[in-house]
Amino acid sequence: MKLDLCIGYEQRAWDGVVVPVREGTLNRLRLPCDGELQAICGQGAFSGRRDEVYRFTTLQAGRIVQYFLLGLGPVPDPETMLHSCGTVYRQCHGLSLSRVVTDLRGLEGMTPPMLQKAAEAMLLSGYRFDKYKSSPDPAGVSEAAFCCACQEEAFRQALDQAAAGGEAACLARDLINEPPTVMTPEKLAEAAGKILADTPVQVRVYGREEIRQLGLTAFLEVGKGSIQEPKLIVMTYNGDPGRPERRLGLIGKGLTYDSGGYSLQSSEFMETMQHDMSGGAAVICALWAAQARGLALNVTGIVAACENKLSATAYVPGDVIHSMSGRYIEVNNTDAEGRITLADAVTYAKQCCGVDRIIDIATLTDGIQTALGDRRCGLFTNDHTLSAYVEAGATASCERVWELPCDENLRRVLDSRVAHLKNSAMGSSVGGYATVGAMFVKEFVEDTPWVHLDIGGTAWSRSCEGIYAKGGIGFGTRLLFETMCEMEKG
Repeated sequence: MKLDLCIGYEQRAWDGVVVPVREGTLNRLRLPCDGELQAICGQGAFSGRRDEVYRFTTLQAGRIVQYFLLGLGPVPDPETMLHSCGTVYRQCHGLSLSRVVTDLRGLEGMTPPMLQKAAEAMLLSGYRFDKYKSSPDPAGVSEAAFCCACQEEAFRQALDQAAAGGEAACLARDLINEPPTVMTPEKLAEAAGKILADTPVQVRVYGREEIRQLGLTAFLEVGKGSIQEPKLIVMTYNGDPGRPERRLGLIGKGLTYDSGGYSLQSSEFMETMQHDMSGGAAVICALWAAQARGLALNVTGIVAACENKLSATAYVPGDVIHSMSGRYIEVNNTDAEGRITLADAVTYAKQCCGVDRIIDIATLTDGIQTALGDRRCGLFTNDHTLSAYVEAGATASCERVWELPCDENLRRVLDSRVAHLKNSAMGSSVGGYATVGAMFVKEFVEDTPWVHLDIGGTAWSRSCEGIYAKGGIGFGTRLLFETMCEMEKG
């Protein structure tokens, strides 16, 4: 989709015009359709309440134009702009309006972050995954312009930022929405290579024997029940070569399919377990956005990609497995597999990649959705300097996070009779399962500054709503991208 910035739109032909309005300011607007606007004001048909939409049709220069008045409430902010614009832009896409302009000239208090969110909403609300349909969905908006009274460089930069973040999230959605027969570990590695081809990001993919030689034995245990070969995907971006000692590690869970193994999941849950690699997709595509914006930051992204399948060769409850860190893990739940792959991935990041701080992102637990719902992910940390960057990135991206405690009292449920620790709280009634999952990963992070993002409740949507389409959301892609932008600032 083409995005553009303009100072006027009256001389061009448009199919749709969206006019965001603060509550109570409609009578101060000036539009080419002033007659219709006065009638709407006189009838009191539109007040500007948040998410209120009033649509009317005009004839301009012999062309039918759909106008949308969009209410933003009394004090709009970037998050309001993102979600409210997402609602009206979804209507534009549904009506197959090819060319849409958003008139922001009359919006009081307009800022570059608000423009960025409007542009992101256009990209995200227009996302479609219909490659396997006999009759693809009708085409939506192909050209979008944003009309601002101010043409400062900050607004142009905001539009470029939106283009990078929005496109990255859509790329992540494409990876997640592919069926598991297509998006195998090998295909995910190939996709990472294609997405990052012809960029400064170097991609190295390791197969089973190389992974064994590197020592990621716990990761291999998770994947040994599948005929699909595990792949370790390592992506290196050197955006700040003058400071090689500063390197961020981004680690994404990469289970391209998770049956639960011998701790078998229900059919209801298995139906959507293709999205268990959402964290890996977010890391791959956030790195693409970072290089697209030329961020001065050194980053290594790691995705340990495999399948957790049921077979005669699969690992089983009761197994004791060796990890790269040297610690032994007692497996009491084969469906708590993601944390095992993360354990080896964070160890690899520390020992082989020279990272000095780590952010991992994973669909780790169902418990996080019980705690926080489906629009906010859980954040766990051992370093509040690092987590402050993530929280700033969450604010900038409008992908919400909420910090939960790393409760050492809950660590005891992982105590094992035969090994260093168990991999889950199976058999315990203490609750706090999202915290328990985080505490397992923390054991392998040790003293390295670390943030864990549990996106178990936010990675998949069962309905179309505003910026969200059915299926993979790509949650965390824009969050990681904006976090890296915050780190670059300082």
